Amino acid sequence: MSSGDRFKDKVAIVTGGCCGIGRGCADVLADHGGQVVVLDVNDEVGTKLNHTNMHYIRCDMTKEDEIKNVIEEVVRKYGKIDCLVNNVGGHPGYTNIDELSVQSFKDLLNLNLVSYFTASKYALPHLRKTKGSIVNITSISGHAGTANSPSYCATKGGGISLTKALAIDEAKHGVRVNAISPSAVNTPLYRRVIAESGDAEETNKVVASFTLLNRVSEPREMGMACLFLAVDATFTTGEELMCTGGSEIGYGVKGLIKV
Repeated sequence: MSSGDRFKDKVAIVTGGCCGIGRGCADVLADHGGQVVVLDVNDEVGTKLNHTNMHYIRCDMTKEDEIKNVIEEVVRKYGKIDCLVNNVGGHPGYTNIDELSVQSFKDLLNLNLVSYFTASKYALPHLRKTKGSIVNITSISGHAGTANSPSYCATKGGGISLTKALAIDEAKHGVRVNAISPSAVNTPLYRRVIAESGDAEETNKVVASFTLLNRVSEPREMGMACLFLAVDATFTTGEELMCTGGSEIGYGVKGLIKV
C-alpha cells in the first residue's frame, strides 16, 4: 500500500536493491509512488519482489555491457530516469593489509566504486533530460576511516570524492549528485560481519555504543534519507549526508555520553 506520493510519476534505478540499504531505498521510493527498477544478481529475492511499483532486472554491476544494456532497457520501458541510487557493494570483513590480496582489493574497487562510475556514466544522459539526481550510498568508513578495513575505506572514500566531482560537472545540466554515508545499518552484510566477530550480540552492543542514539539504524531510515535527497533537497548538491546517529561527533565511546 502506498504511504505517500512524494515520488509519484518518477522513475528510479536502485543498484543492489534486493536487500539491505538498497532494499530500504527501493521500498521507500516505491511506497511514495515511484516506479523503481532494482538491479541485482539475487534472483531468489528479486523475482519475488511483490511491490506493484518495483521491477527486478538481473544485472552484474561489475560488467559494463550489462549496466549499459539495462539502463537502455529501463528507458525503453519507462521513458525516462529521474534518480539513480548507486548502492551495490560488499565488505571483505575486518582484515589488515597483510591478509588482503591485491586482487581482492581490485575486485572490491570494481564492485564498490567502478560500478558507481559506470552506472552514472550511462544514466547521466537521461538524468540530464529530467534534471534528476544521483544518490550514492557511501559510508562513514570513507569519511573517518575504520580499523582493519583499508580496502573498504578506500572504495567508500572514492565514492564520496566521485559525488563531489560529479556534482560540479553536472550542475550545469541541473542534475544534483549527493551521497549518504551511514554508520552501521541492520543489513544482511552487517549481520554477517558481526557474526564473524565470534560474539555477535556483544559486538552489536559495542557498535551501537559508537552512536549518540545508541543503536544500529534500519535500512528504511536510509531510504527516507534517499527520498529527501531525491525529492526535497532541491538546492543541495555535492553533499555527504551523515546518517550515522552522531557517530562522528564528540569524543571517545558515545555510550558514555548521557543525552
